[in-house]
Amino acid sequence: MGFCTKKWRRVIPEAPAKEGKQILAPRRSRVNGWSKPLHSFQAAAWIMFLVLAFASFFIFIPLLPQEWKYIAYIVTGGLFFFHFIVHLIAMSLDPAEDSVRLKKSYTEPLPTFDRSKHAHVIQNQYCHLCQVPV
Repeated sequence: MGFCTKKWRRVIPEAPAKEGKQILAPRRSRVNGWSKPLHSFQAAAWIMFLVLAFASFFIFIPLLPQEWKYIAYIVTGGLFFFHFIVHLIAMSLDPAEDSVRLKKSYTEPLPTFDRSKHAHVIQNQYCHLCQVPV
């Protein structure tokens, strides 16, 4: 029963950030999912969509009995098409709040956030970068 006396490895807390150290924001804000730079999760989502579509249509459905194949192709195809359309719509929408969208000019560079003034970008439903209530 030596596991009760075992010394557990503990995680050391990370060092606090230096005062006055600024975190650099991207130069331009993203308007929607099509704006550059693309996130790696976007590429992973599209690759997984294609892999699952290939596996469904060319591996799993052909293994079904003949009388189920046509129904499976129709249902699965409809679900994949619906997901594809919803994915395109979600990527095309601007996720910004209405108040931010009205005030913000997307051609201007993003302001730099100074953590010595505020702990978080949004506090008490007020954005310190955009300087609008959200």
